Amino acid sequence: MQNKEEVVTGMCTFYRPDYHIRKKDGDPPWTAGMSESDAKMLYIVMEKIYDEYIAPMKPFEKKTKKKRWYKR
Repeated sequence: MQNKEEVVTGMCTFYRPDYHIRKKDGDPPWTAGMSESDAKMLYIVMEKIYDEYIAPMKPFEKKTKKKRWYKR
């Protein structure tokens, strides 16, 4: 099972595939990558989404039991 940081980083990478590529502030806008401040802001937004929608569902994953096809 993944921890929170791995999930949020995966969400950032899914939303922006160039999330792990850093560029300088003076680079032209058509180059790939994100500045450090842009990457930090994206991480904060994805972390809020995780906290609001994904984290509340996580405890239920552990409590659910696999249904058996037979009765005891």
